[in-house]
Amino acid sequence: MMNKKTFFISLLVGFACVSLAVNGVLVYVLVKNNQLYSQHQVNKKILDFRNMFTEKVLLSDKEIDFDTRLSLETAVRGLNNPEILSQWQAFTNSQTKEEATAQAKKLLNLLIQKTSD
Repeated sequence: MMNKKTFFISLLVGFACVSLAVNGVLVYVLVKNNQLYSQHQVNKKILDFRNMFTEKVLLSDKEIDFDTRLSLETAVRGLNNPEILSQWQAFTNSQTKEEATAQAKKLLNLLIQKTSD
């Protein structure tokens, strides 16, 4: 009788250990997937801003109006990325056309780098 009891207790302990191990692996996978999803969302926001910047600024043949500037400003602030915001401000604070062109190239390069990771 004691032998069966010991066997079942050992079996229960074994199942509990396996269950804990499987749960640990599942939690790890869930956390990793959540991190990947969050990074994907950040990359999507940056890519959306990059596309908007390219379309509204770089490919535009007319001057940027107030509404476009406001939507770009809102979008870049929504990225919550100090590096991109800093480069955006360097672009918007440019005094000459040549400086603006150089800063736009730097901004586009930074956006490409951020979305290529």
